[in-house]
Amino acid sequence: MYSDALLVKASELYYYSRMSQAEIGRVLGVSVPTVSRILQEAMERGVIEVRIRDTLTRTADAEEELKKKFGLLDAVVVEIPQDTDGNFLRKLLGKKASELMPRYFDRGGTVGIGCGVTIREMIESLDRSRRFPDLRIVPLLGGWGKEEPERETNRLASDMGNILGCAFSYLLAPAIVSSAEVRDLLLQEPQIQLTTRLWDSVKTAFFSIGPELDRMFFPYIPAEYLDMEKARKVGGVGDVLGRIIDGKGEEVPIPYNGRLVSIPFKTLKKIPRRVGIGGGPQKYRGIYAALAGKLVNVLITDYETSEYLLHLEAMEHDGI
Repeated sequence: MYSDALLVKASELYYYSRMSQAEIGRVLGVSVPTVSRILQEAMERGVIEVRIRDTLTRTADAEEELKKKFGLLDAVVVEIPQDTDGNFLRKLLGKKASELMPRYFDRGGTVGIGCGVTIREMIESLDRSRRFPDLRIVPLLGGWGKEEPERETNRLASDMGNILGCAFSYLLAPAIVSSAEVRDLLLQEPQIQLTTRLWDSVKTAFFSIGPELDRMFFPYIPAEYLDMEKARKVGGVGDVLGRIIDGKGEEVPIPYNGRLVSIPFKTLKKIPRRVGIGGGPQKYRGIYAALAGKLVNVLITDYETSEYLLHLEAMEHDGI
């Protein structure tokens, strides 16, 4: 028998440090066969526990629970590797959205899109061999005037239209303007109305759900337009298509929301399929709020986020 300390040390090197048995042998000063025997004994004595996790079953269960608890048309839950960073998570969710997208297309239908890294990843992951010439892609908000392509909805709409081989429209307006009066004037322009009138005919919308209100997550919004601290004080927890929302999924009463050139929530909620995409701790509250406010009726997220959402829903149900 080997000592408990040796069993633990060898197990940590093998499973945590991902070292080979040869490398462990060099560290411990023993042969490879000895390392193998140490690991076997660690297994037999319960130092190492092996769990086989049926990921397909648990994600399927989570999807059904999300649909049931939040009244969703559909839910897609993605397994992610441990220690996944935000960029990789957005790639995974965007890719999954691209795979599922044709499921929500209508012949001759209009598809609305938001902006952001996840939406860009969704578009870049589209199958270029599949064409949908009878669709039309329309932006659901203006552009942010930044160099990053994920912030320019017109570019995203044209990229998506070119990949799918379908028509697309431009929204010739910035996402944010200096006042509500300027916003109202812009929305009366015929060239802008060519696109905004299409919002009423959108059958499916794809958009990401924004993170907590922290300046580091919103560098593209001029500070003079959005006071993050004030937005948080009135209950802001995230955003949907640029609009800052509270925990119930309602727009918070701040001037910023009145300056946006973005689809009104009243119009958004009439869209038959509203596909919200997002995951990760920074988006937990925003996603829950979007679900609570019925802004989303199809959700694409990761398993850990789904657990949080279901846990929070249970607490709300129990009045905790």
